[in-house]
Amino acid sequence: MKRWIPLLVIIVAGILAVVAAERQHVETRPTSQSVLTATADAQHEMTRLPLKFDRISDSDEIDLGNRLAESYSDRWNSDSEDANKNRAIEAYLQTVGDRAAARARRKLPYKFHYIPSRGFVNAFALPGGHVFVGEGLLALMKSEDALVAVLGHEVEHIDLRHCAERAQTEAHLRNLGPIGDLVGLPVEVFLAGYSKEQEMEADRDGTALAAMAGYSPLGILQLFGVFKKLEQKEDSAPGTPVEEAAQISLQTIDGYFRSHPPTAQREDQVRTLMAQQRWATPPLRTLRQF
Repeated sequence: MKRWIPLLVIIVAGILAVVAAERQHVETRPTSQSVLTATADAQHEMTRLPLKFDRISDSDEIDLGNRLAESYSDRWNSDSEDANKNRAIEAYLQTVGDRAAARARRKLPYKFHYIPSRGFVNAFALPGGHVFVGEGLLALMKSEDALVAVLGHEVEHIDLRHCAERAQTEAHLRNLGPIGDLVGLPVEVFLAGYSKEQEMEADRDGTALAAMAGYSPLGILQLFGVFKKLEQKEDSAPGTPVEEAAQISLQTIDGYFRSHPPTAQREDQVRTLMAQQRWATPPLRTLRQF
């Protein structure tokens, strides 16, 4: 009988995913990105349910995150001549990130890291409180309001235990033992993104953190506008040498689009929340330049 349990869990998860999709009735333009999102959702949901019954403690999660962050520290090395600049940017991320994390439910030791790579157009979080932001993603931002919302999004992946669940999922799939064995997990595990609902949840709560900290939701909407333009270019077929060159440059953000829901849906959700919560829209704060 026990051997049928995993199959039964998969079937139930599949049924629940279909029911949830039908209840949402979200109309999405059939792009390559939306297809990848749907596929990723199915994979995520089939492995999440059993882990609801095995939650690790905050202290174990913090310890795991610290070990993972240390193991990834040498992956993105920078020139020594840029060390002072990179430290200044990281200190700025910590200052802005602290403003969002102060409103999080779990009072974890949130730490914000800078990845000095123009080709890294992404951000990700680790269990226990570590958040990493790439230079390429910062380059797309036009305000500090957008930055605090992005950092809030990643904080919520931690706060809502999405990262811890992901680590437990991988431990289950890879037949790993104690938490200490999870330190060998590749960083791609946390770069892969989460289910659509988890990403939308992180958007909702992350933008709320930014609003509670006195920032304008117009900042993240401005960034979403940039994403929408890039998504449209990504899904168009190149016809000229110039367009082909642009298509190659878009490959640097392909990972971000694969790991997040379609931008139009994310934008609609924020606009709905703005109306419902009557969030203030103070003037956008200038993103600090280094």
